[in-house]
Parts: sequence; structure tokens; C-alpha cells
Amino acid sequence: MKQRRTNHGYRAAPVPPGFTVLPPVSKFFGSLGKVYVRDDRSGAPPVFGLHVRPKHGNRHGTGHGGFLATLADTFMAAFILHQRPEIGKMWTTQLTLDYRRPVPMGAWLECQLADLKFEGDILTVACELRVGSLVTNRATATFKVVARI
Repeated sequence: MKQRRTNHGYRAAPVPPGFTVLPPVSKFFGSLGKVYVRDDRSGAPPVFGLHVRPKHGNRHGTGHGGFLATLADTFMAAFILHQRPEIGKMWTTQLTLDYRRPVPMGAWLECQLADLKFEGDILTVACELRVGSLVTNRATATFKVVARI
């Protein structure tokens, strides 16, 4: 995939076909920049993606761990709502993130659902953050449903 040069000194990969801009789910999440989603409406889980920008980085010039955890947490909640839109409020009760490899600046980073289990008001989700075919992070989380729509 050809990358384009930006005025920040890194090369950003192009947005892959089929992705559209996702409206921010919160003011905080909107501050992270453009996030994209590919949802073919076939019932398959959506895939989320974004470019890793300098504001997302750590002092080593790669994606900051806190930023990656924020993405995983938010995207796992979105996977739940995709499968069960009637769920209203929920909160994360546990989040684990395995940092397998650094995410370089300019990379196109995708989040894909790996597993989703519903047990009453407790939801367990796993996802993978990927750059191309490489898994950079694997996250698991437990959510508690506190109100249904």
C-alpha cells in the first residue's frame, strides 16, 4: 500500500476502500481525530480504522499505550452495540491489553472483533488491533450493562 507524505514528517497510509468517517461517539473520542468504519450491513461485525498521528504517539515515535487502550475500549463497546443495539448504558469493569509490537506513526490501524459473549448483564469482548496482517495488540474487556433502552 502506497503511503503519502504529510507535513508532520511521516508517511500516512491511504484509507482503504469501503471505509467511511465515523461520527465521534463523545467529545473526548472526537479529539482523537478522524476514525473510520467499514460496515457492510451484512450482519458481520464492523471494522474500525484510523491513521496513527503524532498526537497519538509516545516519546519513541510510536502509538502511545494509553491511546491504544482507549481505542480498544471504545471499539469493543461499539461491537457490543452493533450486535445488541437495545443495550443502553454500560461501563467497562475490566480491560486487558497485550502490547505485542509497536504501532508506527502514519500506520493505518484497524480494530477487528475476535470474540463476543453475552451472559446476562455481563458482556465479554476480545478484539485485535492490526497494521496490515500484523496483530499489534490484543484486548479483552468485561462490560456491565446498567440500563437497557
